[in-house]
Amino acid sequence: MAVVWLIVVAAVVLGELDVIPNGLVTPQSPEEVKLNIAAVVLTIVGIPLAIRLFTLNTTKGLRRMDNDEALRSYHIWSVVRMGILCIAAVFSVAVYYLATSVSGAFCALVALSATIYCWPSESKITSYLEDVNKE
Repeated sequence: MAVVWLIVVAAVVLGELDVIPNGLVTPQSPEEVKLNIAAVVLTIVGIPLAIRLFTLNTTKGLRRMDNDEALRSYHIWSVVRMGILCIAAVFSVAVYYLATSVSGAFCALVALSATIYCWPSESKITSYLEDVNKE
């Protein structure tokens, strides 16, 4: 999770340093609307996808995994869902700077908030391994 937050902070720093051009897209233009829609859709689709994809792929094969395989699977799917959320957040930050639109910043904050929910904690891993051992 810390890596995702650092990547998003790096994107914000790039925007503040004008590496990501600020206000490149004119306000209330069709391009701004398209960028905002893309950021919102990516966030709205990305968050449930990250949560559901993880659940489907980790519970589906529990019966055939030992502890090492289960930990490896848990790690892989945690990285995948963090990647989905990171892409949504970084794209939204870029939209915020390109279009100077608040909706991009809001979408980035929502995606970052979802990383808190998706952060693999020791209790989640223990619970997951207990489920593996029950099967």
